[in-house]
Amino acid sequence: MSVIEQLKRIYPSLITNKQENMENKNYHWFETEDSEIIGILDHELDGHSSDLLSVFLTPITSDESVLSAREKGWSKLLHKNKKKDDFQWPSSYRFVLFSIEDSSTDKSIIHEAFQSLFPQEMPILWTSDRDGFIVEEVFSNQQEILSFEGIPDVLMSDFYTKIHFFLSEFSEQLNEANTILEWSVKGAKIAKEHQLGAVITYKDIIPYLYLEALPSSEWNHIRRAIFSEIEEDTELLQTIRIFLEAGSNASLAAKRLYMHRNSLQYRVDKFIEKTGLDIKQFKGAVITYLALLQMDY
Repeated sequence: MSVIEQLKRIYPSLITNKQENMENKNYHWFETEDSEIIGILDHELDGHSSDLLSVFLTPITSDESVLSAREKGWSKLLHKNKKKDDFQWPSSYRFVLFSIEDSSTDKSIIHEAFQSLFPQEMPILWTSDRDGFIVEEVFSNQQEILSFEGIPDVLMSDFYTKIHFFLSEFSEQLNEANTILEWSVKGAKIAKEHQLGAVITYKDIIPYLYLEALPSSEWNHIRRAIFSEIEEDTELLQTIRIFLEAGSNASLAAKRLYMHRNSLQYRVDKFIEKTGLDIKQFKGAVITYLALLQMDY
């Protein structure tokens, strides 16, 4: 007699996922060692029974019960550290974290829209009503890597809600997947806190990692010692940031600022005079840029 048949004698309401819609909130769902999904009506389970069943069955949510085979494989690797031997793992992968501002947006429609971005089906796992991640799997060198530039605007026009993406690095090491995902979650949080944009990569948040590690007392001393004379000169500070983001190219920065090159040069010289930081040199440019990020300019 199978495990399911034995449990059926104890819990007459027991059903499998082939018999009932997994969205039924009246059932408590479990996964067997053979990856079969079973449901038992809540009123047949007390706390003791649930604890006992959890010893040899894995409790799951209704969302988990409708995962694809690849989504289940990644879920087990990431949450239970179990690597399925009969699973075709990619040669490399990256995590694409997403966050949707409007949590009332239909998840199934969003899920379908995300899948349509890729030439083949990708695992998509939700962590909340508005957050989740895509595992972008690569199986060959000829496979095209998706560029997310412009995609948030397209999706926003379809769903009338803002969607933000955070892209991790690619990795060939499956044993690093948990670490990379955790690091990406932190990176996405930093990107959100600093409002960095709709598509942010792991490289974009590296400067902010240094700022996160800087004690507020140390930053206050830096600001007082170097930037006190110009801290309120918003126009000057914004000009300097654009100058640095243009690679210290005065002509390019002037073009972006819609000003004459000589006017830009005057502001650069004024900044150097007031702070003592020569932003035309690498060392001064790095110090200044990190400070401007901290000051949100």
